[in-house]
Amino acid sequence: MNEYRDHPFCQRLRKLMLSAYRVQGLTFEKMTEEIGIGRSSMSTYYSGLRLPGAENLIKLADYFGVSTDYLLGREGYELEEEIK
Repeated sequence: MNEYRDHPFCQRLRKLMLSAYRVQGLTFEKMTEEIGIGRSSMSTYYSGLRLPGAENLIKLADYFGVSTDYLLGREGYELEEEIK
């Protein structure tokens, strides 16, 4: 069951990852390696099976150059519009 699929975190993570694929040509494997999060964990975040803990949330925010609040849907609606 994808209980977090519609959570702002999952939606924003998917947009950021798709942008990295398109703009930078990064593969899923290369991205997880650079972020320092295992492929299985990233898959569960991307698919909405679970949300990351604080440590991985910070790694993701740092990697994509956004705040943790943005990833969690607590700020940045205007930024979301720019990412589309």
